[in-house]
Amino acid sequence: MARRNEIQQEDKHRISKILWFLYCIFLILSLVLIIRIIDIQFFWKPDPDTVSYFQPRRYENKTKPERGAIMDMNGKLLAISTPLYNINMDCAVLKDEFRTGKTARETDSLERAWREKARLLCNELPKVLAKDGKTADYYYSLIMRNRESETLRGRRNVPITKNIDHSTYLKLCELPLFNEGQFKSGMIKTEVDTRQYPYGTLAGRVIGDVRINKENPEESRYLGIEGQYDYILHGKEGSEWMKRTDKGSITDPDSTIVEVEHGKDIRTTLDIDIQDIADRALRRNIGDDQEIEGGCVVVLDVKTGAVRTMVNLQRNSKGELGEYFNMAIGRPGEPGSIFKAVTLATLLEDGKVELSDMIPTNHGRISEMPEITADHYITDWERNHKTSHISVQDGFKISSNYVFRRLVLDHYGDNPQKFIDRLYGYKLNDAYDFDLEEKGGTKSRVPDPGTSSWSRSTLPSTAIGYSVMETPLNIVTFYNAIANNGKMMKPYLIESQEKDGRVVKKFGPEILNASAFSKATADSLTKALTMVTLEGTGATRLKNAKCVVAGKTGTARMVLDVSERNGSRDPYMDTDGRRKYQATFVGFFPADDPQYTAIVTVYTKPTKKSVYGGVIPAMTFRELVDQVWSLDSRWGEEFTRMADVPDMKPEYIATISGTVIPVPDVKGMGLKDALYAIENNGYKCIYEGIGHVVSQVPAAGTECRKGETVKIVLK
Repeated sequence: MARRNEIQQEDKHRISKILWFLYCIFLILSLVLIIRIIDIQFFWKPDPDTVSYFQPRRYENKTKPERGAIMDMNGKLLAISTPLYNINMDCAVLKDEFRTGKTARETDSLERAWREKARLLCNELPKVLAKDGKTADYYYSLIMRNRESETLRGRRNVPITKNIDHSTYLKLCELPLFNEGQFKSGMIKTEVDTRQYPYGTLAGRVIGDVRINKENPEESRYLGIEGQYDYILHGKEGSEWMKRTDKGSITDPDSTIVEVEHGKDIRTTLDIDIQDIADRALRRNIGDDQEIEGGCVVVLDVKTGAVRTMVNLQRNSKGELGEYFNMAIGRPGEPGSIFKAVTLATLLEDGKVELSDMIPTNHGRISEMPEITADHYITDWERNHKTSHISVQDGFKISSNYVFRRLVLDHYGDNPQKFIDRLYGYKLNDAYDFDLEEKGGTKSRVPDPGTSSWSRSTLPSTAIGYSVMETPLNIVTFYNAIANNGKMMKPYLIESQEKDGRVVKKFGPEILNASAFSKATADSLTKALTMVTLEGTGATRLKNAKCVVAGKTGTARMVLDVSERNGSRDPYMDTDGRRKYQATFVGFFPADDPQYTAIVTVYTKPTKKSVYGGVIPAMTFRELVDQVWSLDSRWGEEFTRMADVPDMKPEYIATISGTVIPVPDVKGMGLKDALYAIENNGYKCIYEGIGHVVSQVPAAGTECRKGETVKIVLK
């Protein structure tokens, strides 16, 4: 009995120890748990990578803005960002589905049916994609070869065509097999935003381009309107943060959404028809003469100063003419005799002379400055007619260097600053804060009597267009003031900023000098300039133009680079007797009611032949006058285009009135894309509303004559 009690006591003691041990363990674990909870609650931070793994993936979705369009004064598209499409094909589409859960016979039947559709598709592809030059057998072989491949690589994304427009894409969608959608046909569309220039290289340097170098931003290129107004055309990128989930991507509700802001459109003052006329005329008259380096043409609207045309042509290393540098604003030179109009304006305005005043010829010599006049006889007047006197008007008509040197020395020799101040008043030392800049270009320069570079020959030299550096834009702006009765207008290129067809910001004419000279002086200058084209140095090419032109010829020797002189000490001639010339014709028309002022300047390489402003520049000016006269409805003649203008492809648009072509389908397109498609097919377009096209008249597919108007409504 005692032994049993002892055993029982030992068991109770053992159980008590076990229970106590378990209690201690429980207590310790509880304490650890409490400490862990406190640590997690107040001190522990989760591993970011671990949290990220279990949470939905977050990413930024950026929306690229649509770049604004560039238009001419009439709304014709000069530059536009429009979508092009690359078409690939999943050649293994439905192949696995044909096998799954089906008998071999059923699989073969489905496969044969698919291949028959593919053959029909391939028969039609060469018709729609004619520009690719591929045959039906080529397409079928391509598709079948990749369909039969046992590897997934390459066969599910096979290129069919690239860079097709919206109209072509819609045609592809109507073809057999492709009309069944992506998941049955395998057709894969990739959209590529591409900058298009509907008129090819026409006005290429003025329109310009933007080329971004992300690796080296300093080497990025910003040219012309595209570059100068990139901040307007580009717009602002939109963005929002997204989360990837099992059911797709959703917007992160905690993120800030930045709405995309599409670029604004820019309407220029350019008239692309006149641009085309000037470009073709200059190309034709320069021709294949490799000694002509290039040339430029600028046309201004008389009343406003708006730039209607700015052509810049230069030869490349292959001798081909192209738009590589804006000479009109970035290449000043000694203008030569066209500057005599500036001298005459100053003399008339200061009351120093009248056109009828007679000047003694003195055999073409100025006694006080024999070193600069030894060879300067009055051309074909003093030598042939042996006259002892000549009128100011006749001296201007035959472009006498002697007359204008003589007059300036007589009236400003003791006070050259007065003469130079007039040149400043004509803004001949200004860049006008013009709407473009030309990288690497230089500015105009008028000599200053207060500097060390001034000498006793500077004043008479300036009077005939030397010792002064002027851009073609500066010169044509001065002549435009003559046509505008003495009011000098600032040349400008940008008419307005627009958004969805509505004007956001308007630019307009700006006066540089309300009275550069009086109307009486302008009238006298117009009379003198008209005599140049009727009887003087410009008469050969311009006296029979469709309207009377007031203008002036000018030829100037150009300073040679040191490398071009071959050791010659003469800055104007190399050791082989070759010179470089700048030849110009500048004027306005019609002389009795001026509407346009224009300048044509050509530049030569070193040459032994003579080049004159009365030849290539005057011939180009004549063509410009005659074609613009026919173009402008104010003069009542039907316009006949010199040649077809390149279109947006850039093949050529037929302008024959009898040409018939179906109206394109533009429903669902934005305004710019719709304009692109309509004008690309030779039609005019009018529109109302904003948004996307909801209706069009005539309807898509209607066969109309080119040149007719298509109306679209946007919502």
